[in-house]
Amino acid sequence: MAVKVRDLYESVKKQDIELIAGKNGLDNVVRWVHMVENIETSVFLEGQEIAFTTGIGLRKKDDLFELVKYTYENHASGMVISTGPYIAEISDEIIEFCDEKNFPFFIVPWHVYFAEIMREFCYKITVSDKIDMELTNAIKNAIFFEKEEDLYVPQFEMHKLKADWSYCLAIIEISERDTGKIIDKEKQTKALRNIENTLISHSFRYSFVLELDGRFVLLFAKYDEDTIKEMVESIKENLENLLEHDEKMCFCIGKSTRNIKCVAKSYRKALDVLRLQKRRGKYDEVTIYKDLGLYKLLLSMEDTNAMKEYSQETIEPLINYDYLNSTDYVLILETYLSLNGSVKDVAAKLSVHRNTINYKIKKIEEILSCDLSDLDTRLILRVGLMIKKIT
Repeated sequence: MAVKVRDLYESVKKQDIELIAGKNGLDNVVRWVHMVENIETSVFLEGQEIAFTTGIGLRKKDDLFELVKYTYENHASGMVISTGPYIAEISDEIIEFCDEKNFPFFIVPWHVYFAEIMREFCYKITVSDKIDMELTNAIKNAIFFEKEEDLYVPQFEMHKLKADWSYCLAIIEISERDTGKIIDKEKQTKALRNIENTLISHSFRYSFVLELDGRFVLLFAKYDEDTIKEMVESIKENLENLLEHDEKMCFCIGKSTRNIKCVAKSYRKALDVLRLQKRRGKYDEVTIYKDLGLYKLLLSMEDTNAMKEYSQETIEPLINYDYLNSTDYVLILETYLSLNGSVKDVAAKLSVHRNTINYKIKKIEEILSCDLSDLDTRLILRVGLMIKKIT
């Protein structure tokens, strides 16, 4: 997981560096460092860097304030200024701006070597990247080689994630609304950073995110499923501000495990939720495995042929009738069953006259040779509809 400005500041406090503005931005994420000596070079910032400047490229007194503004607007996470022959003082205008924007602003006396501070920052960031790589590999091994515990248990524990903790995995898939194709690599990178930033800003210490097959896999340790759902809801809100209107998202949370050896099981449950939600067309909402009700039982059944046979014997005739006659009887039946057989509620929900609903219910009973007033019959048909969505 990426480091914060706060972490870097703590690592160099002994080197006479002082935070003079923007203290509320100390939790900003930092990806790297960059020298920015004038406005022209600030455009090379890619975002989430700490910018350093000695002031050697500044010509006028007001140029420093302009440089600070441009650096902020190019999405830097903070700025370090060397005070001395090129920058004699920091104006109140700069301090007010950085406080307002929560943009950490540090000063370092001229006699302190910038290179030492930059080297320490780069070291901390590099170590963080190394940990990310190691945890990414450990999680993948836990998912795909669950029996080979030596491939992931020591790595987890090395990074203070205990083997006997509970773990839960979530999956986020972002795809194009029309084609269903997963978003391209550039958008994946932006989304991944957005998710990381959300986890960091909420201080979810025992959490991690990685990209796998174009999807985002989130690992949570020591958090209950309801807390995880709240966190994923926050991620969803932030991603909605990032992505385009022609993209859709699935947010699926697996089952909480007893220990680290069951991480793969949680991942498979999250995948089950993902497949189900896509079949049901349930996008842009957070779904947790424990809330699936009867679907949990159906998803756990291994004999898919028996399930398909059940569906064929119960609901398939109505599906075929709709296909051949361009009718909407499956929709009517599904709505009728979900509303406990209330014709009035079905009519209101579908904006259709009650007489039309009554006629269609009788037609459905005729096609399926059944009595929809019978509770057992309703249950049989409801299960048949549910099976159709997962097979």
